[in-house]
Amino acid sequence: MRTPMMRTYLSIALTVSLLAACNSGGDHQQGKTSAVNSSTESAESVSIRDTASGSVATKTDSSQNYSFTPSTDSLQIVGTENKYDIILPTDVLFDFYKSNLRPDGIALLEKVRKHFAQHGADQLHVWGHTDSKGSDQYNAVLSQKRAVALADWLKKQISVKGLIMAIGRGEKEPLVPNNNSDGSDNPVNRQKNRRVTLSVVKYPDTNKMLKQAKERAGKA
Repeated sequence: MRTPMMRTYLSIALTVSLLAACNSGGDHQQGKTSAVNSSTESAESVSIRDTASGSVATKTDSSQNYSFTPSTDSLQIVGTENKYDIILPTDVLFDFYKSNLRPDGIALLEKVRKHFAQHGADQLHVWGHTDSKGSDQYNAVLSQKRAVALADWLKKQISVKGLIMAIGRGEKEPLVPNNNSDGSDNPVNRQKNRRVTLSVVKYPDTNKMLKQAKERAGKA
């Protein structure tokens, strides 16, 4: 027969065992979470390749999958097939501190026109970016004017199902650091940051998706 004292000891022992098991499970779960986070972080650090010059820049962006590069042109394109960016250097499109499109830049824009003629677009945002030279206010105004100039050209040249929006971001979103680690100027990086980005969205073909789903269901 178990005495009240024995029952108390058994209850304490059982409680300790349960606590130990819970802590062990928590550590195991924490280890799994750390592994997932580590995998996510490694996936977020990606390389952007300029197909025209062969240069490589690094960008961190957890919302993008930089895998889409059409083989039909030499534009710098990063993203997925239905959501991607076309990065255009403003040094080619505009003169220094100007917002009027250069005649020499039309050759690059002709590639853009041909790209949209082949791939199409449902939404298109034109983002203007500058380097860190000059005041924040000046860069914001300049990037807005350049984005509007390019958006106006695109409206006359391509067909988009939605609106073509122009937004100036100034120096707020550099692609790479404008300065070196010691604080000195990095003119090569600043050139990369002087850009206009075309953010493209294409809606998935629902009819195609339904057809594929029916085909998979029929094979099951």
